[in-house]
Amino acid sequence: MKKSNLQQQAVMLIERLPTEKLRAAIDYMNYLYDKEAWEATYELASDPEVIKSLKQAEADVKAGRLKSWDDVKRGV
Repeated sequence: MKKSNLQQQAVMLIERLPTEKLRAAIDYMNYLYDKEAWEATYELASDPEVIKSLKQAEADVKAGRLKSWDDVKRGV
C-alpha cells in the first residue's frame, strides 16, 4: 500500500476517534517517531569512527582550533 493511501486511511480513522483515544494515538505516534530517532542515535554512538571523530572535535574545541562561521562560508 502506498504511503499516501496509508495517510488517508489514518486521517479518516483519526477523525472518528474520541478525544481520549486520539490522545493515546498521538502518544503512540510520538513514541514511534522518537524511537526511530533514538535508534539512529544509538547506531551512530556505537560506530568507533564516529566516536573517534567526536573526541577529536572535543579536543579541537578545548585547544581553540576553531574557525569562524564566516571563514567556513568563504572556504578559508
